[in-house]
Amino acid sequence: MTLKPFARLYALFCLAAVLLLCWQLPARIQTGLDALLPAAAYDAVMRAADAAHERQLNGQIVLAAGADTPEAAFAAAAHIAGQWRQSGIFAAVDAAVAPDVAQLRESAQALGLATLPPEQIRLLHDAPQDYFRQRAEDALNPFAATLLPLEQDWLGFARFVETRPAAFKVQWQPDNGMLFSEHGGKTWVWLRARLPERHDAAALQQLIAQTRAFAAQNGQQVLAGGGALFAAEAKTRAESESLWLSVCGLTFTVCLLWASVRNRRAAWLLLPVGAGMVCGLAAVCAVFGKVHMLTIVIGTGLIGVLVDFPLHWLAPALFGSTWSPHAGMRRVLPAFAVSLGVTAGGYALLWFTPLPVLQQTAVFSAAALCGAFAATVCFLPPRFHGFQARPTLPARAVRWWADAPRQRFALPVLAAVWLLCAAGIGRGQWQDDIRNWVHAPPQLTDDARRIAEIGGMGGGGQFIVVRAHSPDQLLEHNRRLLDALSPHTDRANVRSLGTWLHTVAEQHALKQRLRELAAQPDTFAPLTGLGVPEQTVREALLHTAAAPALTLEHALRQPAAEAWRDLYLGKIGNEYASLVYLSAPMPALPPDHHWQQVDKRSELNRRFADTRNRAAHLKLLSFALAWLLLWRLFGGKRGSLMLALPLASAAAVLGLLGWLAIPVGIFATFGLLLGSAVGLDYAAYALTAPESRAARLGGISLAAATTGTSFALLTASSTPAVAAFGFTVAASCAANWLAACLLVRHRPPAH
Repeated sequence: MTLKPFARLYALFCLAAVLLLCWQLPARIQTGLDALLPAAAYDAVMRAADAAHERQLNGQIVLAAGADTPEAAFAAAAHIAGQWRQSGIFAAVDAAVAPDVAQLRESAQALGLATLPPEQIRLLHDAPQDYFRQRAEDALNPFAATLLPLEQDWLGFARFVETRPAAFKVQWQPDNGMLFSEHGGKTWVWLRARLPERHDAAALQQLIAQTRAFAAQNGQQVLAGGGALFAAEAKTRAESESLWLSVCGLTFTVCLLWASVRNRRAAWLLLPVGAGMVCGLAAVCAVFGKVHMLTIVIGTGLIGVLVDFPLHWLAPALFGSTWSPHAGMRRVLPAFAVSLGVTAGGYALLWFTPLPVLQQTAVFSAAALCGAFAATVCFLPPRFHGFQARPTLPARAVRWWADAPRQRFALPVLAAVWLLCAAGIGRGQWQDDIRNWVHAPPQLTDDARRIAEIGGMGGGGQFIVVRAHSPDQLLEHNRRLLDALSPHTDRANVRSLGTWLHTVAEQHALKQRLRELAAQPDTFAPLTGLGVPEQTVREALLHTAAAPALTLEHALRQPAAEAWRDLYLGKIGNEYASLVYLSAPMPALPPDHHWQQVDKRSELNRRFADTRNRAAHLKLLSFALAWLLLWRLFGGKRGSLMLALPLASAAAVLGLLGWLAIPVGIFATFGLLLGSAVGLDYAAYALTAPESRAARLGGISLAAATTGTSFALLTASSTPAVAAFGFTVAASCAANWLAACLLVRHRPPAH
């Protein structure tokens, strides 16, 4: 089968892929951080807890409007709420709580005994007269806040029904229904907006900016928090970076090609780059259904790698003498095949890492390399028929270096530099931090911190999952957890169902105590002293004691329980589960199979470290497999020499990272792996390509310049992980180029 029919089929495939991507790609781009994270080995309960936590973080925007006076704060919040509703961005905007008073009163009556604070229960058991004395005083106090009048709540249990957890430092303004907090001499009014599943990130950012500008013009202040804001910032920044990095990389590549070729046919050398990028994106969309923006940003660094095949093929024409495009392609195809097989095989092994972004990048890179290789073989030879290179400055410099006498000091100097760099390996910092994965704007980070401080909504990525075999047992375990937390933090800092509802057994015990008190009229004498008939109090005690006990699920259906519902996960499989949040840093607790502490950041960092180690082990396995292939094709000596170059360069770059105090996280490790693949490509070409010394040296130099520059541009990324990745690959390219130059000048004879 000739290449011409295959080339036509491949051209049709690329055209179809371009049209499909133009239609589908915008809807398939992911920006959320959760799409990058490795899957946790969670059971059903932990998966439900994690999903509930993520919904709370990412499904809503919380805003606090602050002003020096309550009137100004309430007015600002009302104006902002109106703007947000008119924007059409949100599914709902909650600015005021307008409860049905009749329902709330009925709910308070139902919940009164079941949620009675422990200190009040102790009074009923140990000093009932003191309890009823307090009840009488509250009944006489005109300023006492209560939902129910005395005649509807003789026992006063409804006084203690908490409509919001104690950990929330939030109050309700009955005149306008808004929630507010007092902090730092200001009144902060709270708004909550729920986002639909799909929303416009740019429009959300613009609306928040307009809200901040409005507050600043009126001498007020707003704080905005929510995972969606960080995701929107990451999306717009990644799109901008991807665009300008691609433009800069292409501009440099075009300029370098023009300086080296000085012929308009140089533009055809970019055809494999375009074909490779199209194939990479199409492969990721086909395998995953989505492509993350971070994958695209990293993929822009492959521009220099994808042009390696055309440069190696064209190098004899630029730095040699006579050259034919078709004959030249046949000459370099074996070296191309070896390089492609080893590099793509290394990426294929990374598929087995649990990190989605590594899997996406591996699929993208392997498919892009194959696409660029196919485009080079199919499309370029006919376009360069009769090509004659012009003398250029890069060509003269390469020929001078290739023909210059051997410098005896080159190898010792390079060895000394390698030893100096490698000495920094011991200073390396092997660590990962999820905060390096995204650019966190200081304003958003500071807003999130202050919202947690003002409203008592802290916890961040920390929470505790409690599980049990029944709802009552779940409440008991929540109570035991509170006891374990008591030495470390105030209960007022804890959001837990255990601080709210009593078990059915505890309610029955309290009801029995009420029956006993009904037979002891002297215990509720303070109430009868107000003129309340003794029989009325007795009937109230007996009526409350006869009412059915409230189960957890029944209690949570009450209107006054809205603030507690997000803590209950319900029945999952054979277990019941709930969440516990702390507005203070979570202490280390003794292990207990009834609860599990979750610190998302620490857990993710640990999983990243495991993934990093697995990726390194897989790459070492790929080196072993590559050595077997190279040994079979070229013999043990030449095969080992090919592998020695990327391994030595990786050691030097690893030491350089140590000297520069750049943490060796998962992306830096991935950069080392990619750099080693590039080095193996250079070594294979230097030792096996049947070209002149100048042609091989020129091809490697041009490839290193384009690849190194493309990845060096990534160091300007605002995302620390991407910047470290770019620096690692760029440094690896430089180290591999130096070593490859020695191999070119000192290539052993073929056997």
